[in-house]
Amino acid sequence: MNEHRVSPYGDTTQATRKRTVWVVIITGLLAAAGLAWSLRIPAGDPWFTPATFILAGVYILGSSIAVRMTGERLPWKVTPKGLRDAVIGGVLLAALFIAGGFMVRFVPFLAGPVHELLNHARVGSLFMVALTTAVNGVAEETYYRGALWRVLPRGRRILVTTIAYTAVTSLAGIPLLALAAAALGAFVGYLRERTRSLVPGIVTHLIWSLTMLFVLPFVV
Repeated sequence: MNEHRVSPYGDTTQATRKRTVWVVIITGLLAAAGLAWSLRIPAGDPWFTPATFILAGVYILGSSIAVRMTGERLPWKVTPKGLRDAVIGGVLLAALFIAGGFMVRFVPFLAGPVHELLNHARVGSLFMVALTTAVNGVAEETYYRGALWRVLPRGRRILVTTIAYTAVTSLAGIPLLALAAAALGAFVGYLRERTRSLVPGIVTHLIWSLTMLFVLPFVV
């Protein structure tokens, strides 16, 4: 599907366009509430895993409805160069924030919230936490660089999706995570714009998030 049209909606009616925007907005609000709820569940609580899967479901379902309303499809086709850039970017971002995590360990008010988040992996099932991390990474990219991306003016897509992603992530109350969301959001937005595909952003997101999950506990 050609993304160089003036309208991001294709040949749809104005009423359909408005409904699509509302679906995207409601999805974002529900996801924000879901994230705030899931990250406030104590480590070891059996509700944590279902809550994170519900969050992913909100993102994916809302995005799917919004995209189908326009009669379009999300762009999955990707080139080898796009994948290469995604892998390099993911590794560099992960390395940057591992270094940041090492410095944060000496600042108690910053390290404390990170430890609370990582306790879900320490106390609960590491496999399930990794699975929900991966699923939510895909779901977030489907929404922010998929459904939300489509309803924004072309020149503001990277900025607005990065701000939205950072704002929602900030609900976790973890400064380091909010900073990471801003950097990650800007880079995957750049990949989305340059490659015209969701796949590179998903690859970068997964490399970054899973590296943080498995490596950060040994650093912070």
